[in-house]
Amino acid sequence: MLLVLFVVGIVEYLVSKMRKIDSSKKLIFIKVCLYFIDLFYWVSGVILLCIGVSAQTKLHDTFMVVNDASSGVPVIITIVGGVIISVSAFGAIAILKSNHMMIKVFTGMLLIIFLIEIIVGISAYAYRGKLHDNLLKSFLKSLDKYNRDSHVTKGVDNLQENFQCCGAQNYTDWFNTTFGSLSSAVPNSCCKIITISCGMNLSTDAANINQQGCIPKLKKWAEEHIVFVGGVGLSVGFVQLFGILYSYMLLRILKEDYVNL
Repeated sequence: MLLVLFVVGIVEYLVSKMRKIDSSKKLIFIKVCLYFIDLFYWVSGVILLCIGVSAQTKLHDTFMVVNDASSGVPVIITIVGGVIISVSAFGAIAILKSNHMMIKVFTGMLLIIFLIEIIVGISAYAYRGKLHDNLLKSFLKSLDKYNRDSHVTKGVDNLQENFQCCGAQNYTDWFNTTFGSLSSAVPNSCCKIITISCGMNLSTDAANINQQGCIPKLKKWAEEHIVFVGGVGLSVGFVQLFGILYSYMLLRILKEDYVNL
């Protein structure tokens, strides 16, 4: 509510300052600004879409191993990117046509998406600790299914090879599983240089084992990429605010022109 009042207050101030300017020039100026904002908004949507698809591809093996709510994050990012692209396309048509109703709908969609982003951001921040614990528990359960479930086995092997990790927190997690409890062995995918039965020779060739767990590696990978995603998210948020601001200004000017006809 405060955000809406703040935006309306700024718009009222800007409109009052622009009253002395010719109506057609005001209209052109605001429409040009909106086109640039809409273009940036569209580019942000494309970036988010690419990030979502890239993360889905990169973490595909992780999602096979861990059946957790985190598996939906790349899908959500992809959907948000697609929605932003669609909304920006709708906005471009609305601005081009100077259609009062379409601009109202466009402004409403920007405001709704902005509020949803705030709610999702706060929820994700509050849930981050619990998400890590759930991810760790699910991963440890999956390790115990190794060599008993072909999909899990393939997923674990691909994940450990791609991220050069072993186990959940470290390689000793395998010693508490059905696979490694008797012989204190780890899968060959834990090896830095993979050879036949390299995971069985820990007593003589332990240096060839990736000793860091996959959860810390995944966390590090996520932290490296979340900064970029967060930067794009903040940029989208600012663009949305300016989009709402200029859309409202455009509505005011179109209304004034209609009244003066």
